Amino acid sequence: MPTITHYSPFLTAVQDHPYTHYDWLRREHPVYYNERHDFWVLSRYHDVVKAVRTPEIFSSALGVGLDKRYGLSMIAHDPPDHTRLRKLVVKAFTPRQIASYEPRIQAIIDDLLDDVIAKGSFELVEDLAIPLPVTVIAHVLGVDPEYRHDFKRWSDDVVNFTAGNAPVEAREQLRESWGEFRIYFSDMMEARLHQPQDDIVTILAQAQEEGDSLTVLEFLNFCQLLLVAGNETTTNLISNGIVAFDAFPEEAQRLRQHPDLAPRMVEEVLRYDTPVQLTYRTTTQDIDIHGVTIPAQSKVALLWGSANRDPEVFAEPDRLDVARHPNPHVAFASGIHYCLGASLARLEMRLTIQTLMRRMHRLEIDPEGACKRIDIALLRGMQRLPMVFEPA
Repeated sequence: MPTITHYSPFLTAVQDHPYTHYDWLRREHPVYYNERHDFWVLSRYHDVVKAVRTPEIFSSALGVGLDKRYGLSMIAHDPPDHTRLRKLVVKAFTPRQIASYEPRIQAIIDDLLDDVIAKGSFELVEDLAIPLPVTVIAHVLGVDPEYRHDFKRWSDDVVNFTAGNAPVEAREQLRESWGEFRIYFSDMMEARLHQPQDDIVTILAQAQEEGDSLTVLEFLNFCQLLLVAGNETTTNLISNGIVAFDAFPEEAQRLRQHPDLAPRMVEEVLRYDTPVQLTYRTTTQDIDIHGVTIPAQSKVALLWGSANRDPEVFAEPDRLDVARHPNPHVAFASGIHYCLGASLARLEMRLTIQTLMRRMHRLEIDPEGACKRIDIALLRGMQRLPMVFEPA
């Protein structure tokens, strides 16, 4: 590995080997400035957590991407607007509501693996990691799963644009996707107001709190947030987990022998190879951290992936330990912006790994396959992951 002299999430070397760069940042430059792209970086666990828990200083109102623009999504708001929106939508994510999805999620996983076993080949991302969360979020929202390819396209367009390194055409592409999305979900909202169903779109359409309700635009933005978060996080979590088990086969075997470790396994994969590597905030005032002053109105990258490998918090942070406890990772953020859909992602990951281990005696990355990582600065996951397997 060559000597590290600078950091940018857009560099191929960083996307290929982020954790060596994070180690350098935490040790040498805990407050780092990227002059080319004009943003600051926080990489240590306690600095990242403190920042996200002080929204009055590290604001989300100018978006969680690199560009400064007033956001429309709930994650791009500060209190009191964020408090109002979260209160209106939180009832769609109660533990009871999430638990009710388990039978359907299990059925989707089994159907996908039936197809894999029948055809005798397995490309994990295309055959499982993408279609599972897309189909689940379609079920959760109450929309036709036949539109899942559109959902994935709409989701990818938002992520590519937010990441900050997409080509100029991404703006027009996002505009077209938003137009399609708006028409589809506006019609759904109107239909659910007249004919309620047992789904989240109905809950959101009818959401009220002390005489307040979501506007049409707020409803659309929240549905878009669900679509993006429900797809990207789970897809990357599943593929990152399989890659981690390939690197630590003894931990995969440990999980097979002790299936009760599955909940801790999910938390450890989230920590070890975090699906959302970073998001941004904007400072509202000058702030001094470790003797360095970050000026007001600066974009600051919060490196969730680095925080989750901080040796000040996690013993042997570069080792996968499926029994790790406690595990105070921040893969789903922290504070007021803690991910509402975290329980759903956890449920999908746990059921996926448990089912793979139950239905496949042997599951390994194909040593002759063409593996490829995604090329999105904010995220970490696999674009292609061919597998070899022996069904049970």
